[in-house]
Amino acid sequence: MISPHGPTARVPLAFAPMLGLVLVAANLRAAISSVPEVIVEIRAELGWNDVELGALTTIPVLCMGIFALAVPAVSNRFGRGRTVAIALGILVFALLMRLLGAVPGVLYVSAFLAGVGIALAAGLVPGIVREQVPGAVGRATGIWSAVLMLGAGIGGALTVPIAIWTHSWTIALAFWAIPALVALIGWIVIERPTGGHERAPSSTVRLGALPWRNKTAWALTMFLALNSVIFYSTVAWLAASYDERGWDQAAGGGLFGLLTVAMVVAALVLPPLADRTRFRRSMYSFVVLISSAALLLIGLAPGFLTAGVLIVGGIGLGGTFALGLVLLSEYCVDAAGAARLTAMAFFVSYALAALGPLLTGVILQVWDSWPLVFEFLAAVGLCQLLTVLPLKRGLLIH
Repeated sequence: MISPHGPTARVPLAFAPMLGLVLVAANLRAAISSVPEVIVEIRAELGWNDVELGALTTIPVLCMGIFALAVPAVSNRFGRGRTVAIALGILVFALLMRLLGAVPGVLYVSAFLAGVGIALAAGLVPGIVREQVPGAVGRATGIWSAVLMLGAGIGGALTVPIAIWTHSWTIALAFWAIPALVALIGWIVIERPTGGHERAPSSTVRLGALPWRNKTAWALTMFLALNSVIFYSTVAWLAASYDERGWDQAAGGGLFGLLTVAMVVAALVLPPLADRTRFRRSMYSFVVLISSAALLLIGLAPGFLTAGVLIVGGIGLGGTFALGLVLLSEYCVDAAGAARLTAMAFFVSYALAALGPLLTGVILQVWDSWPLVFEFLAAVGLCQLLTVLPLKRGLLIH
């Protein structure tokens, strides 16, 4: 991997692309993280059970996986800059639909479109990072993932206050169309003078061309997939789990915000640190272990050092995600290789991650047990340890 302390002459040139990526990243999780915060209101008004409510997180995550395979073809047709703009436009529309969230079926259609928009935008990032800031892949990926998590946390923490202020959970969910629209305008303005990452034949990726037979690709894919199962299940149920065990609704959203702050710090700190240490796989194992330990405590002892447990859990979850994203760029020889590996990793990761909120919803529906939900997620986390060993330095996936 190229050192993050690469040629300083590239830093000014990287400012505009990074600003554009930050605007995009800030809006790629609020569409998902905002919904569970008003799950009580949705249940009361629409009468849905836990499985139906869990599907509101499952649908966008599943779309993020399926449509990851379409990203290279769409970007080759329209150019990467325009594809990101299209993605943000879809996201704005999906969020505005939530004004009609009480109408049967609208929330599911909105969730579907949000997943499509997120997939189109997020699937291009590793290739853009590799191409635009090759001398600072770790740092750039850390910033991207930190902003991504920050957006998720803000979406989770502020939705309930907005709902209280407006006396409407539908307005609170649709509110997030405003920052998405700002990002769309900002992206268009920034991309025009920088060339917009035009289409290139090398960006085309066929399904059969993905590195399906590469063991390292599979190890990295499953490393990210298991992390995603935990993250999206946590997004779906963390606030509700505290709500039903004695915390008020606003506090539940605040706890998710605290988890996210820790994830942001981990995303900024751990990728550059991992680039310098000789014991990188030990670091990967450590963040997996502390994440699993925190999940067990959330399930079995929600009142035990709650803030500290969530901070530790956030460091584990955020660190795992950010470190995995770095490898998507590090293990590829060029932007086309990053596109192939990213398409495979995101397809498998999000397809599996979509099962997380659904399975945990089933656990709640059948056994009505929050400890069992988080014990299941902790076990998923421990399975990540099996994927760490093949993630060596100096590997290239063609």
